[in-house]
Amino acid sequence: AKFFWDQDRKEPLASKVSLLKGMIFHAKLGSLEKKVDRVQALALVISSNVPDADRHQVQSAARLAKADLVTDMVGEFPELQGVMGRYYALSDGESCAVAEAIADHYAPQGPNDRCPSAPISICVSLADKIDTLVGFWAINEKPTGSRDPYALRRAALGVIRLIVENEIRLPLLAVFEQASRLFGDIGQRFDGDDLMSFFADRLKVHLREEGMRHDLISAG
Repeated sequence: AKFFWDQDRKEPLASKVSLLKGMIFHAKLGSLEKKVDRVQALALVISSNVPDADRHQVQSAARLAKADLVTDMVGEFPELQGVMGRYYALSDGESCAVAEAIADHYAPQGPNDRCPSAPISICVSLADKIDTLVGFWAINEKPTGSRDPYALRRAALGVIRLIVENEIRLPLLAVFEQASRLFGDIGQRFDGDDLMSFFADRLKVHLREEGMRHDLISAG
C-alpha cells in the first residue's frame, strides 16, 4: 500500500483526469472523462440552489471526483475509490471541502448509508447521480421488474435523500433537461416526464419506509 501511495503521489490528482478518457462509462454514453465534463457543468448549475456552495470549489471537486479511479491504489483496491481521492486531494493542497466532496460523491448508496450534508458534497453527489439517471433514460436502459443492473433505483433514492434530508428546493425537471443537453444528440431522446414518474414512485417507497401513512402518500 505504501508503494502505491508513493507512486500515485508523484503526480497531482488533477493530472490523472485526462487518463479517464481511456475508461468507458458505458458503450453508448462515452468515457468517464466525458462524464466528468458533464458532472462538472451540472454541479455548477445545481450549486445555485444549494446555500453556501462555493462555485470554484464545486468545480474543483467535480473535476477531481473520479480521478482516483486511475491510481495504482484504487486499481489494486477498488473499494477505496473516493476514499483515496480524498487523501490525494488533501496531499495536493486542495481544501477540506473539496476533498470531502470527492469522498462523499458516491453517497448515499442505500437507505442506511450516511447522506452528505456539506454544500460542495451535495452538489457533486447530486450531479453525478442525475447525470447517470438521465443518460440511461436517454438510451432506454431503465430498471425492469427486479432487474436493475446499473443501480438506478439506488441513484434515484440517493437524489431524493440528498434533497429531502438537506431541505433543498431543486427544480428537478429543469435540471434533468439541462443534464440531457450535456449529452448532445443522445440527450434528444430523453423523456423528462418519464424520469419524473420514476422519481415519484421511488419517493413513495421512501416515504413508506420512513413510516408515513399510506393514505397520506396516496394523497400526495
